[in-house]
Amino acid sequence: MKRFIRRWLLGLLSLSICLVTSGCWSAYEIQQVDYAKAIGIDYRDGMYHMYVQTMDFASVAKSESSTKTAETPPVWVGHASGRTLNLAVNELFRSSQLHIAWGHVTAIVMAESILTSRHIKEVFDMLGRFPESRYTTWVYGTRDPLENILSATSIYNMSPLDSILHNPLPSFLEESLYPPVLSFRLISTHNDASTTTYLPCIAMNKEHWSQNKKNHELFIIDGAFFERTGDDFVYFPHSKLPGYHWLLKDMRRAPLIIENEGTIYGVLSVGLPNLKIVPVVRGNDVHFNIEAKYLTALYEYLSPISYDEMVQFSEKTLREQILQTFRNGLQRGVDIYGLQEKLYRQNPGLWRKLSNDGSKMILTEDSIQKLDIHITIPYTGKFRRKV
Repeated sequence: MKRFIRRWLLGLLSLSICLVTSGCWSAYEIQQVDYAKAIGIDYRDGMYHMYVQTMDFASVAKSESSTKTAETPPVWVGHASGRTLNLAVNELFRSSQLHIAWGHVTAIVMAESILTSRHIKEVFDMLGRFPESRYTTWVYGTRDPLENILSATSIYNMSPLDSILHNPLPSFLEESLYPPVLSFRLISTHNDASTTTYLPCIAMNKEHWSQNKKNHELFIIDGAFFERTGDDFVYFPHSKLPGYHWLLKDMRRAPLIIENEGTIYGVLSVGLPNLKIVPVVRGNDVHFNIEAKYLTALYEYLSPISYDEMVQFSEKTLREQILQTFRNGLQRGVDIYGLQEKLYRQNPGLWRKLSNDGSKMILTEDSIQKLDIHITIPYTGKFRRKV
């Protein structure tokens, strides 16, 4: 009898636990979900404009298997506006036919109008409060229409996820000109007054690639946005940043022309930088000594030249590009190489005094006191270098 009562009580307890267990009552079927993969944010006429790129489950699955199809995978772009970002999103919900899952967003694109001190802080505030947002999404600025950016397809009719927008690392490793930026990095540098906030500019290019003699638009990183000292962001095109990548510690490979007095002798592939930037303080005067060492490979050799001349001409070109980019930044109030942060790490009290807590530029054209460039060419490809 006691054994029967014990079994009866255990059964009743098990049934009670089943009743209070939530289970998956709030779950959605995969085919009933819109997966938001990228969002775009703009500000026009006093209204925030929210763009959302969504894909069905089949399109997302294609990228995992890297399959190619005869038809271009469909890309849907939603658009709504509101007086705040949250109101714009809720306006979009009114016409959404399915539940939108935000946890899979891998890219955020901000129009140039958003890149001001006021608007970008509001974007960070909303993304930081929203529970489904992640801090590991790629972030870009753009000067192109956001609808064009989010509607673009990839090459070979592959999933749009196989593109620079959602996966910028392969392109950066091929040519390390503009490093991609994750959202947590953007937020941390923007909140630090001693650092220069950098944001790559994504655009559409229809000149490089064609399909059956018909131009096809594909993504390209065409310049960058930099935060002015104590101010908003400013755009620099590719032509104004010839030497920006030379002082990037994460640079893997970039081309450098071996040129002197109009004669091109060859092209080097420069990589693996070893950088050292040291602030030199004399009273209230601050200068910087920069030493940069590079390992290079010779992949194009057009005219005979000695090894020493090859190194000499290459170091001269590289040095000129670094200084020209530095001067281009100063003309628009931007510390492109982040030199002021080096002073802040070494002497924060002096940095606060000279920069008025980050609201004033402390650099001049003479701030780079010493710039030593050292290039070594240990590899000349499958052919030996001709002398």
